[in-house]
Amino acid sequence: MIAKSLFSATVATFSLTLPTALPQASEPVLLRTSLLVKDAEVSVRFYELLGFRTETEMSSPRQPEGNFFPVNAPSTRTRLVIMASASGDGGRIGLVEFSDPAPADNRLDAKRTGIGDVVLVFDVTDAEVIHGRLRDAGVTIIEPPQVYLSKKIAPDGLPMRGRVFHVKDPDDYLIELLEAPRPITSEKSAPEGLIWR
Repeated sequence: MIAKSLFSATVATFSLTLPTALPQASEPVLLRTSLLVKDAEVSVRFYELLGFRTETEMSSPRQPEGNFFPVNAPSTRTRLVIMASASGDGGRIGLVEFSDPAPADNRLDAKRTGIGDVVLVFDVTDAEVIHGRLRDAGVTIIEPPQVYLSKKIAPDGLPMRGRVFHVKDPDDYLIELLEAPRPITSEKSAPEGLIWR
């Protein structure tokens, strides 16, 4: 009985000394999206067409045995290029190239997008200008800019529309280029067949 009382008192004392709220860890923040690429130089040239510039670049030997990064090949070299938009706003893109030997592509059909693939969405001020630049550079374009009608309404009550189109980067990652919606100023400027977004 004494042992039971002593145990109860110890538990009661312990429970009274617990903090009422445990300290919260800060929430994670996305630093960048990294893409595994076949050739970092080719990928850098592509993302430069979108106004990105190299911020950091590093290459190093890699020990394939016991390495924490799960690559499907015993690659012995790693190269990382981190790119930022020209303004420095928005996210960063990391281009990661493994070599000697290069890893195999895990995708069943790189030309089609499915579960596990990523879609990178870029905000552009003029979809037609970017489309022309990419077309002239020989980029794989999925479709020309499409007009979409936004579900948002301008402060003055006018409907809003923007443009969107999709391309593939050199490693067949799907890229969405989205021009933010602007108010439609007249009925004549509202084309038929709009897509909603």
